[in-house]
Amino acid sequence: MRSFNDLPKLSVKPRFKFIRHILLGVSFLLVLGAGYVLGQSTANGREKLNLSQFWQAYDIIDRRFVGSIDSTKATEGAISGLVESLGDPFSSFLAAQAKKDLDSELSGQFEGIGAELTLKNNLITVIAPLSSSPAASAGLKAKDVIIKIDDSSTESMTLDEAVSKIRGPKNTTVKLTVARERQDALIELTITRANILVKSVKTKTLSDNIVYIEITQFGDDTVDLFKSAVAEIAKQNPRAIILDLRNNPGGYLDDVAPVVGQFIAPSVVVKERYKDGRIDEIRSGEVPSLPSTPLYVLINGGSASAAEIVAGALQDYGRAKLIGQKSFGKGSVQEIMPMKNGAALRLTIAEWLTPKDRQINKKGIEPDIVVEGDKTADSDPVLAKAVELAGK
Repeated sequence: MRSFNDLPKLSVKPRFKFIRHILLGVSFLLVLGAGYVLGQSTANGREKLNLSQFWQAYDIIDRRFVGSIDSTKATEGAISGLVESLGDPFSSFLAAQAKKDLDSELSGQFEGIGAELTLKNNLITVIAPLSSSPAASAGLKAKDVIIKIDDSSTESMTLDEAVSKIRGPKNTTVKLTVARERQDALIELTITRANILVKSVKTKTLSDNIVYIEITQFGDDTVDLFKSAVAEIAKQNPRAIILDLRNNPGGYLDDVAPVVGQFIAPSVVVKERYKDGRIDEIRSGEVPSLPSTPLYVLINGGSASAAEIVAGALQDYGRAKLIGQKSFGKGSVQEIMPMKNGAALRLTIAEWLTPKDRQINKKGIEPDIVVEGDKTADSDPVLAKAVELAGK
């Protein structure tokens, strides 16, 4: 499964390539029971792990620790440590509950605050709050750095630990202390968790027959909802389309080609570059419903992963004008690999390139027209600029 973050794909679901976010499905002793191997070379030239020090530590703990070893926690901890040693914030071991939580997010229903997180420069960072979520209502913003969760410092937390502490049953609260760009003082936000129901595609008709489409994430319902919406929109022969990808943290890669394909002829939508240098091309195969209607795409620092692929492809082909601020820069590919007992490994296996070979990871997508300012209850300067251009 490739996708997010969040929130954290194979060529078929559930591959999770973006946003949010496992080695071998075998037991603890089998995973780590290679014994005292001292750097022997395998057939492909790689060295086996030297586990003698591990087994020395295990033996000491087993003999001297005042208590007992929980074999499940020991197994998960060992695998987590191995993945964390890669130094990649988007690779992680997902224990069974974490895997269930990830599946719930992408299905569009879960309990929590509704925000996609990542680890950036070793800091727990908000990719984006979901539209109309408790996090958004409380004032959490893209790029906020979470310093404390309730009274616990996040300094040494893993991403999964932070997510676990922030999640919780509806009607309970969590206090986040955040640092925000261009603000000296820390900000405290108390957020009431809720049952998050995310309809990923929303549409409305603005003045002058300009149609606004918002995609909040690329989840289980996105393709069907988007195709249905576009089919209805095409009937009204709109003057222009405004596609809002702001604060969209990403989702399923498999959703991207059908969305882009509503606006362009069958073409390469994104490229995947792997460790061995191999490049795979992912193409749209759709007959576009809106091949020539003027298109404006809204992005900001919370537009990540799959959202960046859509924006980058439409920009590369000159099909849309991008308006807003530079996107997040999440352009690596995570694959979800199932393990025994409901666990999984989320592992970075490639990076994304736009059709014209622009790198997304750590660079982001630059808008054609920069407009600063966030959407508030009273104003939306980015949308206002798009409406102005669409009306000309």
